[in-house]
Amino acid sequence: MIENRPVLTFDTSVYNRMLRDGGRSNDVVTALRAGYFMRIAGLSIEEVCATRDASKRKAIMEWVNKSQAGPDDYLLPQNEILRLLIAAYERDPRRFDWRAVNVSSVGCAQEIARGNFINDDALAEAQFQSLKHSKEEFEGVWSHLRPKLREVIRRHGKTAPIRFQEVLPMVESEGGLLWSFGQGLYSRVAVGDASESTVRNFMAKCPPFRAIAYAYLLAWFDRSLADRHKRDRYTAGRIDLFMSIYLPYCDQFISAEVRGMQERGLREIARVARLATEVRSYDDFCNSMMLAV
Repeated sequence: MIENRPVLTFDTSVYNRMLRDGGRSNDVVTALRAGYFMRIAGLSIEEVCATRDASKRKAIMEWVNKSQAGPDDYLLPQNEILRLLIAAYERDPRRFDWRAVNVSSVGCAQEIARGNFINDDALAEAQFQSLKHSKEEFEGVWSHLRPKLREVIRRHGKTAPIRFQEVLPMVESEGGLLWSFGQGLYSRVAVGDASESTVRNFMAKCPPFRAIAYAYLLAWFDRSLADRHKRDRYTAGRIDLFMSIYLPYCDQFISAEVRGMQERGLREIARVARLATEVRSYDDFCNSMMLAV
């Protein structure tokens, strides 16, 4: 809560939905201004900026601006948030408080309001290609790993797990994959020790980092390990999963992703990472506002 207002963060899919709903979304905006504090996800702005259709790009950004009217702030993309959090922890591990690390940007919020970069078609194309490459690289890692894991499972006479819950005791144990993912993320920024014990301590103190580590773990389970015919399905995309870094910074995270996979994935991440954030569908959120009215 900020200023006695619940803190909301919208996924990019919500802004697209507001655009499709047109005038009906004005009622939502009115309710937002009356009772909520909005935190804009930097990843959403990156996605909007990657929209190649200039008219659609500008139209979506108009709904971003409408929804953020009032007491709001802009949170940086996940890589920059991780950099700031890890750097702060390295400076003073004993007194580290993730909530005291400023991961917002007044300058970016002002640029969003002015909309200057939205008019840049060359920037949009470059951003589109960058996100496309990152997505292909992300998915390629897991698809490349899958046949190797299948062979290991076959050699040991085992069957692939079908539920994420099954693998948690193994991956969370000493030397487990959760800490390996954490070390990989931590060592990208850290100049000092990136041992498992350091990562364990940091993850315990830093919910945003913990959320991202579990997001990688969920992607590994879904793409590389699980039985494809009987598995818990968590097929949310790269950015959909990386939105998990914003969960500790809001009371409610709202998704309008049509298949509901982002909502499902982020709920699971919030559960296993022990986050109090409520992950909700946009329809559920809107219905609750109408009932309150």
